Amino acid sequence: MKLSQIAQKYGGKLIGEDREITGLKSVKSAGEGDLTFLADKKLLPQLENSKASAVLVSEDYGLNIPQVVVKNPQTVFYSLLEEFYPFSHPTGVSPKASVSPDAEIGKEVYIGDFAVIEEGVKIGDGVKIYPGCYIGKNTVIGNGSVIYPNVVIYGNTEIGKNVIIHSGSVIAGDGFGYYKEEGKHKKIPHIGKVVIQDSVEIGANTTIDRAVVDETVIKAGTKIDNLVMVAHNCEIGENTILVSQVGIAGSSKIGKNVILAGQVGVADHITIGDNVVVTAKSGVGKDLEPNKVYGSGLQAIEWSKWKKVMFYLYKLPEIIKKLKKT
Repeated sequence: MKLSQIAQKYGGKLIGEDREITGLKSVKSAGEGDLTFLADKKLLPQLENSKASAVLVSEDYGLNIPQVVVKNPQTVFYSLLEEFYPFSHPTGVSPKASVSPDAEIGKEVYIGDFAVIEEGVKIGDGVKIYPGCYIGKNTVIGNGSVIYPNVVIYGNTEIGKNVIIHSGSVIAGDGFGYYKEEGKHKKIPHIGKVVIQDSVEIGANTTIDRAVVDETVIKAGTKIDNLVMVAHNCEIGENTILVSQVGIAGSSKIGKNVILAGQVGVADHITIGDNVVVTAKSGVGKDLEPNKVYGSGLQAIEWSKWKKVMFYLYKLPEIIKKLKKT
């Protein structure tokens, strides 16, 4: 693709020679024929040693290689990735798959080797179910969804359109719920379900538990990273981001456009308002008001300094007691 074509397509301006672009790479790895991008002018020194044939920029920096000036170089670069490196899924049902005779299978569906599709399952058009997946009874999967290898989806689950579930995830397993009787923990039956709405993406080895009697709901557009735990009866709002190792305890409600950074822990029955950001390693033990940034994680400091901090921390009650006497 010519640089002039890229400029025209994305409403940009070409400065310099009109070259043919054959690949997309980072500033560091780009070579002859590659297009890269500059997200921040602070990174301009990195371009000095780059062998890229051209660069996407937000303004003319007077560089010695061709520039395509666009409003958002990073967004254009990501869009071009889809165009330069198209990905196509396979189609067809493997003879090695186990598909119930009464399952409803849409058009252009792929079901890979050793996948198991139970009775009552409804699979929409263009759905891709990779090898080793288990789809439980009466589950519904909407058009265009992709289920990668070794995903387990328990029965009675509802999955919307264009959902992506990555390998090793478990959807609609029982929640961690017990009651105590005669000194013993007795299991609470979980007869509810999980509902995953349209355009949700769920990372590898993530678990989303079914509700006790109602629904655990992941609303449209939400993106969930690898190794995330969403417990029973939770509701996750639209377009929310859950980063790796987030853990959300039962019956919590997360608003829309929320970001929970890595290793955030949310206690049970918590409500987090819309547009909230919680920074990494924070613990959420009470409701959070909308439109605010919260955080409680400690950043790493040099070990000897931390030992001194801890020494005086343990001494605080004694120090406060003495201060009150003065």
